[in-house]
Amino acid sequence: MKKIIIFGFPHCGTTILRAIIGHIDDVHEIVDETDSICIHSAKKYVLCKCPKTKAKFFSDRYANYIKICIIRNPYFVFSSLNKRFSYEIRKAESLEAYAETCKMLIQYKQKNIPNLYFIRYEDLFEYNYSNLRNIFDKIGFQYTDKIFDNTQFKNQSHESLKTIPSHLPTGKEGIEHRKLRTFQINQPFVNNNDPTKINLTDAQINFIKNDPYILKVYPEIAVETNVNCEALKKCNRKNCNYMKHTNALNNGGTHCCKACLLNKGHGVKCAKATYL
Repeated sequence: MKKIIIFGFPHCGTTILRAIIGHIDDVHEIVDETDSICIHSAKKYVLCKCPKTKAKFFSDRYANYIKICIIRNPYFVFSSLNKRFSYEIRKAESLEAYAETCKMLIQYKQKNIPNLYFIRYEDLFEYNYSNLRNIFDKIGFQYTDKIFDNTQFKNQSHESLKTIPSHLPTGKEGIEHRKLRTFQINQPFVNNNDPTKINLTDAQINFIKNDPYILKVYPEIAVETNVNCEALKKCNRKNCNYMKHTNALNNGGTHCCKACLLNKGHGVKCAKATYL
């Protein structure tokens, strides 16, 4: 029996990644959050997830764990946290904590620790999940494309919740928040980074764009000059991921949507937004 732990940072995709891996027949999925595995299973793998990155995960105590670390673009992480906590974000989920997580990821990625895998949330979905499949293949999972189809499964965010809500819950805390998470992880497995939902304070934007560890993990943020540009938010290209394809920036200059630079005509131009 092999142990697997997923970790990262709150609102970065640890729950949905746990659910997707839990679809694999040979995986015993521990639903509730935990930072260790103390059970035995007849299945080949036992999987748990912790929403935060802890230094102990990289120590000898976890040498026998397969470790998967996931991080998400902070524009979307903190827009989500702002919504949940009405801008009163707890210290454990602060930008400083996020930057410290990025620092740890950079530090330990350079050490080439065995059975340690890093992936950005945005990169899960590229080319029919090719980056995620690469990790799965290295681990040795046996699976089919069915695991990526949430309509074939009933995913739980918490062990205590057995029913999937039929509509989007609106609560922020307690049972309502757990219902919201359950609803979300039973939707199609797609990139939910939506530019129209970016909602950050000027102080948050300034921190994100000037922290060296965040920029190391997300270098494309350095060339984004107007995050809250209204024209950027109005790009109508389906599944637009405007923070990618930075190599295409020299293709245009004032397109708000970087991904749209690869498909001219879909982007919305904004005089206030200028890119290198």
